[in-house]
Amino acid sequence: MVCGIYSSLVIIPWASTGPLKQFALKNNGDMREQIGWNELVREVARVRDSLSPEQQQSIGIVVGNYGEAGAVEMIGPAYHLPPPITLTNSGWLRGYPTPQPSTLIVVGWSHEQVDAAFTGCWLAGHNGNSEGVKNEESEDHPDIFVCGPPRLPWPPFWEENQRFG
Repeated sequence: MVCGIYSSLVIIPWASTGPLKQFALKNNGDMREQIGWNELVREVARVRDSLSPEQQQSIGIVVGNYGEAGAVEMIGPAYHLPPPITLTNSGWLRGYPTPQPSTLIVVGWSHEQVDAAFTGCWLAGHNGNSEGVKNEESEDHPDIFVCGPPRLPWPPFWEENQRFG
């Protein structure tokens, strides 16, 4: 019974605030990574909406990890966002979209990474969460960029940039 109570506190967020929530966040990293998904997707949609109609016609969303991919995959349809383009883990096996987008919103990559991989990048937004929970998206790579296509053609770009995480 004690194991069951402990497990449920780690897995299930029983309380929206207070010590039970803090305990769950401390002991369940995956739960912490889901906080801010709505805000992330809203910000990506805001960035998309700030682009010209021509840019919006050929838009792709490149994400840096499976949490960002999950957020865009699950919540993005409500904002009419395309499926995420992910090079991480088994998402890489899905491949890149055809036709390849010419404008990319890039989430979860550093400024140095986007400049090395894509053309014409500029900082377009920031990610965080209103609850102040520290996670990968809010701490490690909170910037959102708009870029042109990869510097390499899509097939070699895809082969050279597979990620594991």
